[in-house]
Amino acid sequence: MEKKNNISKRFSIYIYIELASAILFSLFSLSFHADISLVAFPVALIYTAITVYFCFFKVDHKKDATHIPVILRLTQYLPFVLLFCFIIRRAGEYGTAYWYDVVTVLIWCVVFIFSLILSHCMNEKRIKAVTEGWNVPYTKKKKRHGIAWVLFEILDWIDAIVQAVCMVLLIQIFILQLYVIPSESMVPTFLVKDRVVVTKLNCGPKFPLTEIGFTDFKPYKRGQIVVVRNPHYKMDRKSEIRTVTSQLVHMLTFTAVNINTDENGNPKYDPLVKRICGVPGEQLVMQDGTLYHRTKDSDDFTPVTEDEKFACWDLSSVNKNLLSKIQTFPLASTYNGNFNTVVSSASQNYQKMLDFEEKRRDYDLDSASFRAREIVRNMRGLCFTENLVEGFTEHSMNEIDLFLSFADDTRVIMNSKEGLEWFENFLTSWIDSKDKPRDVYSESNYRLNVMTKMLYGELVVRAAQIMRTQTSLAAFESDYVIADLMEQAQVLDWYIRALLDSRNMPVFPANTEDGTPQYIPENCYFMMGDNRFNSLDFRHSAEESEAPLTLDDTLPVTYMSMMEPHYVDRKLIIGKPTYRFWPGSRRGAVQPR
Repeated sequence: MEKKNNISKRFSIYIYIELASAILFSLFSLSFHADISLVAFPVALIYTAITVYFCFFKVDHKKDATHIPVILRLTQYLPFVLLFCFIIRRAGEYGTAYWYDVVTVLIWCVVFIFSLILSHCMNEKRIKAVTEGWNVPYTKKKKRHGIAWVLFEILDWIDAIVQAVCMVLLIQIFILQLYVIPSESMVPTFLVKDRVVVTKLNCGPKFPLTEIGFTDFKPYKRGQIVVVRNPHYKMDRKSEIRTVTSQLVHMLTFTAVNINTDENGNPKYDPLVKRICGVPGEQLVMQDGTLYHRTKDSDDFTPVTEDEKFACWDLSSVNKNLLSKIQTFPLASTYNGNFNTVVSSASQNYQKMLDFEEKRRDYDLDSASFRAREIVRNMRGLCFTENLVEGFTEHSMNEIDLFLSFADDTRVIMNSKEGLEWFENFLTSWIDSKDKPRDVYSESNYRLNVMTKMLYGELVVRAAQIMRTQTSLAAFESDYVIADLMEQAQVLDWYIRALLDSRNMPVFPANTEDGTPQYIPENCYFMMGDNRFNSLDFRHSAEESEAPLTLDDTLPVTYMSMMEPHYVDRKLIIGKPTYRFWPGSRRGAVQPR
């Protein structure tokens, strides 16, 4: 008899702890700001009051087990209702202090733990022992029939589904979530619509809208694939609530429904799957597809050999079993032919790119400087002595504009002293800095700058020679010299506009103005996609802007660039892809290449 009384007393103690914790949590949900956070307190208070009423006044105080099924459901849902209030309380404009979050999380953990304990105690086999000796002990209810049975079954199914939803919420916040690959940035490791399990427990998951949670003690290594929040999107409290909601819907529908959209209704690329390529304490630079690094203990950049295993530049060389599943070949010149034609085009252009990079590396700057002065002398002899055009306006320095308008520019330069002066300065402004020491990226872009100027200069001189003898458009179209120069210009323009920012990256983090090297800080990482020509990753910004090819020229050529390397704090890493479960033909553990 004494043992049974002890069981009943423990059950009462569990209820008191649960109710006291819930009341305290409700008080911590109080907000004095006129925003959405005001909703948290009344919701928490009302639900807690109902739970107190049934648990204490109707059951424990009267020792009446009639309402045991009711308090079972109330205590099972209590931690999830309070978690909802926890999120809403922090969704306001002002949020809450760190210490406040710590205390509230601890209280919630007590509520959650004792909710599990009470659910265990109210199991049908155990509740009889708990309530034996009560004024009204627990008795199993008689089976229902007819409409009552149908209604009960429907409500029971609804209850089971809602509880499953609540548990999924906790699982996807702290343990794992399902993720569908949205793009081809990680080909061939992942293809579009691959579905993977992402583990989160080992990546320091946090309570929503707070910094409270588990700690990821183990540092990440180069080559690891991670799921990371996209820093290009806003991460205010409002967007974070939408993110939490969308992740829940995404998981409950087995990745079939995605409501994580931007302000225009387009699906967000958030989170992203990327590979860690740079770690704390490193300075990086990438040239011609090779990633280099150095640390404070080394003055020289050396190739990152591990990156060569992951980086995929030539998609046409991918395993044949995967090749047909790839949707986009960025280097292909055509997408209208059959599949083999597209792949062949991509392969040819890859070799074309390699040939151009070799030409750029071998480009003789000394010979170019001699030729630049020679072009200027020739142009002086071709210009008219009279200043026939007034008010010369400097031309756009953008490389594509230079090549598209060289014929019109020639007419202005030939008929304007200001135009000729601009042409001379433009063609020779780089010469004084040609022997200046530069890193591998800066030297490469410096040469691209010179190559663009020289091609433009050659085109202008040839156009001037034709204009001195003929004026018909047909003379330009049939001139083999101009045709050859324009063919070279097309390759140069193709490389600068389509490949430059994907194939290379400036020294990052950038040195200070006095040349002092900077390094990736502690707890920060640099990431890229494996499919380097089809990956808007942490080398790039979200928008294009006009940028000079070099800073070592007073009149540099410009191009439209998205280059803006940045690292991310480890707190934005939310998980690691560990298992691909779809498609079935490629299911299995995610392994580094």
